[in-house]
Amino acid sequence: MPRLLSTPFSPAHQQWATVLSAWLERHELICLAFAIIMMGPGPCPPPFAPEDQLTRELDRPARYVPGHPQVPLRFEAVQDLLASDLCSDDMDRVADKLWWMSTQNPANISPLHRQLVKRRSIVVTEDPKLHLVWIYDRIFIKPLPKYMTSYVFWKDYIFGSEDSGARANRIRRAALGYLRTYYYLVQHESDFRIAQDPNLCLIPPGVTWEQFCNFTSNLVGIPNRQVSPRYAYGEIRLTRLNFYAPLLLGRSSFQRVEYQYGTYFARFFGPLLFVIAFVSVILSGLQVVASVQEGEHRGWVSAVIGVGVTAILMSAGIMMTFSLVLIIKVVREWNFAIRERLRLRGEIQAPV
Repeated sequence: MPRLLSTPFSPAHQQWATVLSAWLERHELICLAFAIIMMGPGPCPPPFAPEDQLTRELDRPARYVPGHPQVPLRFEAVQDLLASDLCSDDMDRVADKLWWMSTQNPANISPLHRQLVKRRSIVVTEDPKLHLVWIYDRIFIKPLPKYMTSYVFWKDYIFGSEDSGARANRIRRAALGYLRTYYYLVQHESDFRIAQDPNLCLIPPGVTWEQFCNFTSNLVGIPNRQVSPRYAYGEIRLTRLNFYAPLLLGRSSFQRVEYQYGTYFARFFGPLLFVIAFVSVILSGLQVVASVQEGEHRGWVSAVIGVGVTAILMSAGIMMTFSLVLIIKVVREWNFAIRERLRLRGEIQAPV
């Protein structure tokens, strides 16, 4: 046998080996996937390396979840915390219709400094359904929990669970999607300083810019198929969520933003006054035209009728212009949303 191995290859064998090597190089991804399938399923690693974790509280024996001293490190208690802290029933119910309301791109998230450029104030929320939801001049952002930066926590309580049921899978996907958003929120050192603002505390204290970059460096590689459907999108307008809430959730709003009657009714004053002014101008014009007598001076009659008709036509033209602009904007947005939806479906269904 050793003598056979030491025998040099013939030219035919060398040519065959060259062809085989080229084929393997072209198909290395397929071969790798095949090897993974043959090895069978294994535990998924956390989305960051052990040396890149931002907290090491669980590297030694601990009694409670980092950042949550009221939650003991018992599996069921931890799962209950994760379900309430990361998952949202409302957002899951509307997830398949989010393409009606937002761009179908997980990178559609403005960094923190851009939020300020857009004159949006950052409002801290602990409700997972409001994370990256914005309305007018404010955006809601959920701070990064301390336990989410621990490699041991991910390994033992998020990916280390032997439970493959719907609840465990829902928690894993929500955790991955939520964590990925911080890659887009903190892109620059200025974003990092904003996140560390004592009034916000979006990331745990005691972390340097370099450490945070190492921590988030691999998060952008998390594919959409591994995250909750909600996190296939970025920022979402609360006005649109509230608009579609009666249809999708069967209630008046997704999230109330006014809790006083005065504030609630004040938003109707502008449109109501516009309609009243429009109707008043039309009625006044008609009244002027109708009050002109046949026997009066012909020039005066023509002038009065002209002014009345002009007022009516101008008011009607303004109303029609506003209506046309609104229709064009709605049609353009739906056209873009439908084209993006079809494009993404085509990419998913396309053969590899």
